[in-house]
Amino acid sequence: MRKLLFYLILFTTALTAQQQTLRWGADGSGGAPYVFADPKNPSQYIGYEKDIAVALAEQLHVKEEYVPTDWDGLVASLQRKEFDIILNGLEPTSDRERVIQFSKPYYVYQMILTVQKNESEIKSLQDCKKLGIEVGTLVNTAMSRVMENEGVKCKPYQDPMGAYEDLALGRIRAVLMDDPAEMFYARSNPELKWACPPFNPGFFVIGIRKGDDVTKKRVDAAIDSIVNNGKIEKILRKWNMWSDAQLKLKQVTSIEVIKKSFNWTEGMLRLLHAAVITVLLAIGAMFIAVVLGLPLSFGQTKGPKIVRILCTVYIEFFRGTPVIVQLLFLYFGLPVIGIALPGWLTALVGLGLNYAAYESQIYRSAFDAVPLRQWDVAYSLGMRPMLAFRRIIFPQAIRTALPPMTNDFVSLFKDTSAAFAIAVWELATAYREIANATQSYLLLGAIVSLFYLAMSLPLAQLAKKLESKMKRQSNTREVSKGWQ
Repeated sequence: MRKLLFYLILFTTALTAQQQTLRWGADGSGGAPYVFADPKNPSQYIGYEKDIAVALAEQLHVKEEYVPTDWDGLVASLQRKEFDIILNGLEPTSDRERVIQFSKPYYVYQMILTVQKNESEIKSLQDCKKLGIEVGTLVNTAMSRVMENEGVKCKPYQDPMGAYEDLALGRIRAVLMDDPAEMFYARSNPELKWACPPFNPGFFVIGIRKGDDVTKKRVDAAIDSIVNNGKIEKILRKWNMWSDAQLKLKQVTSIEVIKKSFNWTEGMLRLLHAAVITVLLAIGAMFIAVVLGLPLSFGQTKGPKIVRILCTVYIEFFRGTPVIVQLLFLYFGLPVIGIALPGWLTALVGLGLNYAAYESQIYRSAFDAVPLRQWDVAYSLGMRPMLAFRRIIFPQAIRTALPPMTNDFVSLFKDTSAAFAIAVWELATAYREIANATQSYLLLGAIVSLFYLAMSLPLAQLAKKLESKMKRQSNTREVSKGWQ
């Protein structure tokens, strides 16, 4: 019996050893060719970095496991030990070097500046600086840092597809990306061209936790193996990414870290600028919602049958689908029929249309709360319907509607964060990017929270004052009627 137990333990230990896993984090929503959902089988992920992960795991005699993670949270997730390594087109930068360590490089990238085919003024990154134009790129990458260091205006995107789509539509005039993204999303588009030859070569490396020297040693050895035995070349040729520049991988003895020092004064000014954009978006969207909500409310309850049906369909559609999906539809869907709105206007209109559905239901409930006899009294005094509505019904209904309207306005400040999906620089987006660059999530989170409170608390106080004022006016009128 003891011998059987011994062999059982030995077998279990061996099985566990064989099933060790290399867990790697990457942002699958960032798009091809890094790692992305297989169009033929969306439940599976493919990409050249997926293939590299498999090759590394085979070299280490372990299984590989992909852990989907948002790009902005990769470093923080690695530190929380949600996975073992970052394998996602990671460049070695000074801000990342403070909190994680880097492996040997596995890919040599170059930066490519892309413009429309009829562009004649832009022939370099410095031309973009002289012209004062925004250049699209991915957030918190070597490209964004190069532009910041050289004083070029940067328009940050969450994925390459959005940036090149905006370039093709003329929303921006230039895009700076690494060659894998440019090769997959732009090179085959006859409407786009290189502004200049590729420049600023650099390395993609694997991110490893500080202090995890065992993993670093094993990963470095595995990278050396797949570089020397030709597996890395085979993978890159499969994805049409092989070039003579990759021969440098066999000669690399050290990697240059991209320098980037964070200026807190500049960072706070950027947050303040983003807060102003958030306020303007919220005010503009709420104006659209308030103006559109009233006819929607009456159309749904008082209009002809076809109008009631249309208003109900509108309300249920906008209440029943996520606002981020609506913004993506407006931003990327409307250009198909020739309507290409800039990002800020898309966010303004999209949020306004969404919140109009909610405001209509607030109005409907508020008007239903006004007793029907109020209409009868107004008509008995000889008032026409519009005068009765303006003088009698609306003042009573607005007192009921004001508190939930205020709540919606406060919620709208927070929902402006959905605009990040269409590359609008607002407060939540600014927080994500700056916190990612500094790894100061706690401090910056507290500062951003204070910004939101500074925007929403005065609004709540104003609503209370308006509500009290309307209540006093109503009481005064009732007292006057009593004396009469």
